[in-house]
Amino acid sequence: MGQSNTKPHVEKAETFNPNGYLSKVELVSIKCVFNSLKSDFPDNFHCLEPKQFLERLGLPKEIEEAGVLLFKAFSYLGSFPSSIVKGPVPLSLHAFLTAFVVLVGRLDKPGHLLSELLFFQALSILPSPGQEEQEQVKIEEATNTIEPPTQPGHARGLSLETLGIDFSDLDMDTADQKEENKGPEILCRDMVELLILLLWLGGNDDLAKSQKIAESSINHLEKSKDGTCISYKVFCEWKSTFSPHIFKPIQSFLIQSFAYVEPNKLQRVLPEDAIPRVDKSDILTHTHCTLISWALPEKTLNVKQWTRLYSAQQDGFSMNRFESHVFKYPGPTLLVMNIEARAPRRYSIQNTSNINKTQYMLIGVYVPQAWKNSKHFWGTHECFLFELEPHFDIYRPKSQNDHYIYYNHDTGVGFGAREEQGFSEFIISLQNTLQEGVYENEAYPGCPTFESGTRKNQDFKYLFETENIEVFGLGTEKDKEKQLKEWEFDKKEALRRSGLNIRQSDGQLDKELLKMAGIIDEDKRQDR
Repeated sequence: MGQSNTKPHVEKAETFNPNGYLSKVELVSIKCVFNSLKSDFPDNFHCLEPKQFLERLGLPKEIEEAGVLLFKAFSYLGSFPSSIVKGPVPLSLHAFLTAFVVLVGRLDKPGHLLSELLFFQALSILPSPGQEEQEQVKIEEATNTIEPPTQPGHARGLSLETLGIDFSDLDMDTADQKEENKGPEILCRDMVELLILLLWLGGNDDLAKSQKIAESSINHLEKSKDGTCISYKVFCEWKSTFSPHIFKPIQSFLIQSFAYVEPNKLQRVLPEDAIPRVDKSDILTHTHCTLISWALPEKTLNVKQWTRLYSAQQDGFSMNRFESHVFKYPGPTLLVMNIEARAPRRYSIQNTSNINKTQYMLIGVYVPQAWKNSKHFWGTHECFLFELEPHFDIYRPKSQNDHYIYYNHDTGVGFGAREEQGFSEFIISLQNTLQEGVYENEAYPGCPTFESGTRKNQDFKYLFETENIEVFGLGTEKDKEKQLKEWEFDKKEALRRSGLNIRQSDGQLDKELLKMAGIIDEDKRQDR
């Protein structure tokens, strides 16, 4: 590409030094990448323009709009710490390094994610709250854009204007915002694009399905009066429930794209930030794994492969078979159920077409500790319930009680109990056959264990039959090895207590176990 002849509007650089937040290798790599992509202007000025930025990201054309949003964030934060007042700037090397340091979280501190706030703020239609001096800044002063090329021969398609990017949405009318104190607002359509990007970064290439999930998620959020925006406050509430570390993949993507001279094109994010995968499953897809990973504790994501411990279709629908595959596993586990559900008549009366109508659903629970049989509730505050199909929803603990999990071999399994008149009702419950259960939500419950992230005010109840149940171990190989050793020890201990002479070399052990189970009748010398 030839050199550009028109120098863009340039803001005076701030004194912030981004170099101190980058390693020597990162600094050298970013400078090398920048020099390979830059456009040259008169007076020895160089900057990175949108087309080269997007080409470097290498996003599919269908989600290139998300790349445009990333470029907008870079342009806006290039003048940090005065970006709110100055507005967007050309991406000179200094501006690019500054925005990179901010966006990948190098200025973050525990409990204060500056990168998240500034990223949202850079894409918002309102300035950050509490900065009264900005109210005095005219729109023209807050929306400086790169001047479009006027000289002939300049490569087309390189300016913000030709890509459809402008900053005129930085409206300064903050009366309603100040009254509601909800902070800056971002367009719903921009949030949809970012969620689609996040799903793609998780390895999901079905962009049509990703768009459906993203739109459904945003549609459930509280919006501005005109229905076009969501506030930073609402976004933070959604984030705390659905994805406490949602920006991590974007940060990893930016590091992979610009801090490596030759990024691995087969990896969309750094290996340590890749979404875990299941070793085998008849239920979970890549999309499901990505959605679940958004909600998991970050420490759990260090293990990149989830091991299937139990499959009802293959191992059997019974508590005995469940326990023999899942119990003794010391690490966190994930239970997912593929169910066929129908609403009882009293929940379908307003729509008679729904009576006895069944629908496919995918629900489950994250269990952070070893399973156990008990007449009492157990579990920790890290436990959560989820629905993946047909809606994406997360149920987080409400600290009202500790009725997280109930597992009793004789009665069944329940998650999220509500104590009412001496008996318990659950959000998800299974009979001890593991073949039937109930999935329900109560609007405004008196003492909830978990609360829905999207349907707090809705009543629903589904009776279901399970098509399949799978349980995955989210721990390390050592956790699986420990489980096997525990089971082996218990078997030997049971045999020792029974007074049997353990002899495994000649098959005597198997024969004695079959006799104890009543499968071999020594008197008749034949199998039953």
